Amino acid sequence: MNTEHLAIFINLAETLSFSGTAMNMGVSQSAVSQTISSMERYIGADLFYRTRKKVSLTPVGKAFYEDIRPVHHNYVDTLRQLEALNEQARDKITIGISNSPYEIFALSKSIKAYQAENPKVQFYIESHNNRDLVGLLNEGALDIVFLSQDSLSPSANVKFKPLLTGKYCAVFHQDYDFAIRGSVKHSDLDKQRVIFLSDNICTPGQYSLQKILWQELPHLKVTSANSINAAMLSIKAGLGIGILPNFLLPDQLKDLAVVPLSGKNEVSYGPAIPERTMSTASQAFFDWLEEGKLPAMHELA
Repeated sequence: MNTEHLAIFINLAETLSFSGTAMNMGVSQSAVSQTISSMERYIGADLFYRTRKKVSLTPVGKAFYEDIRPVHHNYVDTLRQLEALNEQARDKITIGISNSPYEIFALSKSIKAYQAENPKVQFYIESHNNRDLVGLLNEGALDIVFLSQDSLSPSANVKFKPLLTGKYCAVFHQDYDFAIRGSVKHSDLDKQRVIFLSDNICTPGQYSLQKILWQELPHLKVTSANSINAAMLSIKAGLGIGILPNFLLPDQLKDLAVVPLSGKNEVSYGPAIPERTMSTASQAFFDWLEEGKLPAMHELA
């Protein structure tokens, strides 16, 4: 016995006509008859009295109809609600970011451009610590995340698309007393006040770099920021030199000097989605995001 059998039984109990039920259900009259006979064998009792002129419910049939009808209708209503939710989910994308100044500036432009081409798609933005983004993506709480490639472990089971390649830089206000241009050697930072990101929010690459600087420079003065925005506020207020990748900074922050650290410290930034995403909307947005679809990051000094 399945839900199709129940639907045929309920319809016949209401029409009391094998031909009428066959028409309503889009099946043959013999199929209706076979279904009812199958159900009666399963239950072990007749559900209908049948004569040449009349069809009526037996006491067992009447009791079964009164019990099963609300259950079946609730089942059908639930399916319809789930279908409606699924339809809404097809056009919904939840994005996870670490709330950097660049993301606030750049993603607003990219999302606007995408919605102009795909007006039905609805975006929802959530801000999380960088280290939590991949976990939330794999749990299904987020559909797509934007992060640096070094945030991904080999076992992350995600697809990553590098859209920007940046470098770790010394970032400071143009009025800050730090005259070095071209590139900054680690030793240039000794005796300077440097703003690090807290261990729980920085990427593995950032954490490693901060650890190296801390170990190499005995006179380094370190202050810790518990968010990227707190670090940016400290930098813009002239409280010290931030150590950040330049893709965290939009190009319109003209009052900052952004000088690359010497050595090999390139890092890529872009979107990531689950390896086997169930969201067609996020897959389409991920495919749309190609090089040039994100605005420029801050130029190096």
